[in-house]
Amino acid sequence: MAKVSNLYDFPVTITSEEFEENTMYSLEKDLAGDNGKKVVNFLNTLHSHIYDFLIHNTGRADIKDRIIEQYRSELEKPIKRALILQGKYLLENNNIGLWNGTIATVEGGVDIKDTQDIVQKILCVEAINLLAGTQPNILYAGG
Repeated sequence: MAKVSNLYDFPVTITSEEFEENTMYSLEKDLAGDNGKKVVNFLNTLHSHIYDFLIHNTGRADIKDRIIEQYRSELEKPIKRALILQGKYLLENNNIGLWNGTIATVEGGVDIKDTQDIVQKILCVEAINLLAGTQPNILYAGG
């Protein structure tokens, strides 16, 4: 059973088995090799996307983690579903976060995309919408 590494200590996580139970993908088969390191790396990446780009990006991470712990019964399933959606998105679209934003044009030039354009494509829109609809709203930044 592959899990997120200790460097990614998030309050709600999924394992490779939970991912497989809820998708048509077997991470152990689809990402075979390196004694499971590819699976752990994949899990770390998708958790990082959901937490670092969404949940923790809209407020202090320690406060968000305490909210998740306090309202675990309301937030655990939506967060796990968002993780699964992001994982499917990564498998189907590759990790666009590794893209540097440059595109060669037909004329031989280079078109450079803004960081905001890249970040918008890293995240699965369904996962964003799912988390935005949680109660309490885990993406709310206050104010």
